[in-house]
Amino acid sequence: MKSLRPLLPVVLLFGLMAPVAPEASAAKFTGYQKKLLRLHNEARNKRNLPPLRLRGALNTAAVKYALVMDTNNHFDHTGPAPDFTTFDQRIKTECPDCFTTMGENIAFGQANEAAVTTAWMKSPGHRRNILNRSFRFVGFGRAGSEPYWVTNFGG
Repeated sequence: MKSLRPLLPVVLLFGLMAPVAPEASAAKFTGYQKKLLRLHNEARNKRNLPPLRLRGALNTAAVKYALVMDTNNHFDHTGPAPDFTTFDQRIKTECPDCFTTMGENIAFGQANEAAVTTAWMKSPGHRRNILNRSFRFVGFGRAGSEPYWVTNFGG
């Protein structure tokens, strides 16, 4: 049985402007992704922040990394050997010029979307990412029976 690990937030800001990420069809998103989006936007709405919008590239990067963490029993923002990728590298692999501001929240072991969102909102770094006005887009990943959760943010 895997032990419950801490939550880790990361944010990376770039000063250059890049093209906006393309709009993705809502039909391509799963139920858990739509529920996480709703929960994140409820938290933002309470603070008069603009809503986040799902983006396929961020979802793809998040899902792939949740699977990597689950497969390798690995919990860190930097990927396991041999490539040691960072979240911004993983996002840029999916969409090289879409985002100038990026962030990532990861978590392990929360049973459902409400539990992981609550845990993130109680953590100052994760909360900052969820409520960051610079972030306009989001993607979610989940993998494993004791799930690994990944949220990728872009702006």
